[in-house]
Amino acid sequence: MLKANRGERGGLVITRKYMEGAAEFAKTWPGPVTSLFEVSPTRTTDLDHIEVTPDEMGTGIEERPGNLDALADRVRNSAGALTYLCREEGPTAKMFHRIGVPLVFTSEYSHRTERQIINATTANPILRIRRKHWMWNAQRSCRASLRISAGLQCSGTPTYRQFHNIKPDALLFFDNRVRTTDVISEVNLERKAGVLAAKRPLRLVFGGRLISMKGVRYLPLVAEALRRRHIPFTMEIYGNGPLEQKLRNDIATRELGGCVMLRGALDFRTGWTAALRDGADLFVCCHPQGDPSSTYPEVMSCGVPIVGFGNEAFEGVVDTSGSGFVTPLGDVEALAARIAQLHSDRNALIEAARVARGFALENSFEVTFRRRMEHMIACSRLA
Repeated sequence: MLKANRGERGGLVITRKYMEGAAEFAKTWPGPVTSLFEVSPTRTTDLDHIEVTPDEMGTGIEERPGNLDALADRVRNSAGALTYLCREEGPTAKMFHRIGVPLVFTSEYSHRTERQIINATTANPILRIRRKHWMWNAQRSCRASLRISAGLQCSGTPTYRQFHNIKPDALLFFDNRVRTTDVISEVNLERKAGVLAAKRPLRLVFGGRLISMKGVRYLPLVAEALRRRHIPFTMEIYGNGPLEQKLRNDIATRELGGCVMLRGALDFRTGWTAALRDGADLFVCCHPQGDPSSTYPEVMSCGVPIVGFGNEAFEGVVDTSGSGFVTPLGDVEALAARIAQLHSDRNALIEAARVARGFALENSFEVTFRRRMEHMIACSRLA
């Protein structure tokens, strides 16, 4: 269920990433595209909020009707609908099935990933058990909804593998915001290869929300393990969030200030991707769970290979793309040892960067949304 909060101009505050995706759908869908949002008093923890008024970005936005009968009246003449696979949308799936409007789900978190997120974010063991019990019931509801839906689009391999027995024609995609023209050029990639071949200190980078489920607490530990191995490196951490101060304290306590820097959040296009293309050799990904983050293809589009914990989403990216370096989940020493090996084997890094670029071109923003739109048409009344 899409959520937004009311902005100062009377519009809806939504993530830029979502609105750009909806606008891309609207460019190629043979008819109007409207997003229905439940208005919430609080914002999400995402970093790219913008306030949008109706049709401001070439696509419609409306407040979602508050009851199923009103929603049924709103969507009855639609060619199809797309919504997030979750327990709360179970009654919605039944309503769409009843009125004969094709409903396609999009999914991100597998059962295993949801368990890992609970483990990473819930310290109280009793609360952890209760949340896992609720999650188990939610999964049963999701499977029932899938069986009466018109289709499924899976962000990443975890849910694609989990639900393939229910929806064998599900679409697998890798979500990201980098357009084909913004993927690193061959000339710039060769320039990066020259820097790597010079055996300078490794330029390590991490970017994302500074929260538990992104594994940011592991980053100072990885840096400390690299220092014990006498590996020359710098580590730049981009983003903000509730764990920012804890990170600062850990960096100071471990006396890592000379090599680990917090850089704050950057604008995606003018700051973040530019920093990756021009100043990063290797992305360190300590995600302790299989969130199919758009970070993976976005980082790869900048010619930056990824080394990280073997969560199921990252393993899926590596299996599909052929680029990346997987280490055991939660094993800081193994991750540091792999980085140390790559410091010595620069050719492996250069080859991984080249393969990453190829994967990014095959899964760029507009290519991905064209595939999703074609799949949506095939599942809709337009078919």
